[in-house]
Amino acid sequence: MKEGLNLNYVASECFNSFYSPQSDLFSVGTVMYHLLFGMPPWFKDISKFKSDRTKAEDILIEERKKPILFPSVSEEIVDFDDSILKILKKSLQQDPENRFQSANEFIQCLNGEIEIEDVDTIQKVKSDNKDERKIKTQKAKGKGFDAIAGLDDLKKEMKRSVIDVLQDPEKAERYGAKIPNGMVLYGPPGCGKTFFAKHFAEEVGFNFMLATPSTLKSRYINATQENIAKMFEDAEKNAPTIIFIDEINELLPNRDSDSHEMAKSAVNEMLAQMDRTGEKGIFIIGATNYPDMIDPAMLRSGRLEKKFYLPPPDFKLRKALFEMSLNQRKKVLDFGIDYDRLSNLTENYVSSDIESIVNEATSMAMADDSRITIGLLEKVIKSFNPFPKEELRKYQTIKAKWMAKILNKKRTTTNWL
Repeated sequence: MKEGLNLNYVASECFNSFYSPQSDLFSVGTVMYHLLFGMPPWFKDISKFKSDRTKAEDILIEERKKPILFPSVSEEIVDFDDSILKILKKSLQQDPENRFQSANEFIQCLNGEIEIEDVDTIQKVKSDNKDERKIKTQKAKGKGFDAIAGLDDLKKEMKRSVIDVLQDPEKAERYGAKIPNGMVLYGPPGCGKTFFAKHFAEEVGFNFMLATPSTLKSRYINATQENIAKMFEDAEKNAPTIIFIDEINELLPNRDSDSHEMAKSAVNEMLAQMDRTGEKGIFIIGATNYPDMIDPAMLRSGRLEKKFYLPPPDFKLRKALFEMSLNQRKKVLDFGIDYDRLSNLTENYVSSDIESIVNEATSMAMADDSRITIGLLEKVIKSFNPFPKEELRKYQTIKAKWMAKILNKKRTTTNWL
């Protein structure tokens, strides 16, 4: 959050580094309220707390628990439309899920294209002081790694260093192998980290919990820590459980960076909860596009100690992705599609690119009332760009750095022995 920003106009969830389009619409509503009534809603003079932003944020959060006031302006503004008040009430809801969900919806209400209901008349069951977000646990059933074509070296390394230990803890104990607590999957966006994690859970045979920063982070004091603690409590009840946390850098940012105190508290809570989770039948997988932004303490031994780079799909996986996606369109697919050629043409394309290429080719064929041909697919591929090589080198540099640390640690241990 930029320094010097007037916090009276900022949505409460932003104080905890959680941003969304709904956060922007809150700020728009605040400006509209100011224009109508001469000051922001729940206005507090926080200028004396410039050196202590956490204190200023806490004051505003407390103030926003009070009902919002709407002074009468009908005598001052000719033909004032009361629907504006309904729009403001919805824009200024403390829970982002209760606000307008898009700028388009907001504009349509302003234009009178959508009739809006007064939020005061809508009955909702809420917690008095925190968000209630359920993280579902599901039984991991499926083909495991057999459902993932390619990436054979990565799957082999995971099986040796993680899966075999998790599946046979007694054998691991006999050999003195340590049961790992967790791992990080890192790599470019669109490479299927969530997809890979689910099949990892199937391969191991554990239950699977999917969490995101938005399900764990809260604007309320201590609520994020409580959400994290509850997640681990539920995981232990349903053990053996894999907890998959997507975009984990958002939940556990480096505490040496300019992160909020509430974010630092989340890191501390996570560190405390991860004590000997492996022995409790809990395994953590964190996925991120920005591995260098995770707090270093989370990556040390006993926490997310295993790190696996998930690169763009290799030749075998690209071919399988094209086959899987195009075979769903058999009725309009041309004969003799050369899948090897399609795979060769898409080196360094991520999984989501391949899905988009097939979708675009399908759309173009449907518009022309024609079949999906190899020529059409090649044309669409040329309109897409592979993931930049310089960006891939950044991930490879991080991988090399982590591998060097592991090798150095092994040498140090060997020399000591």
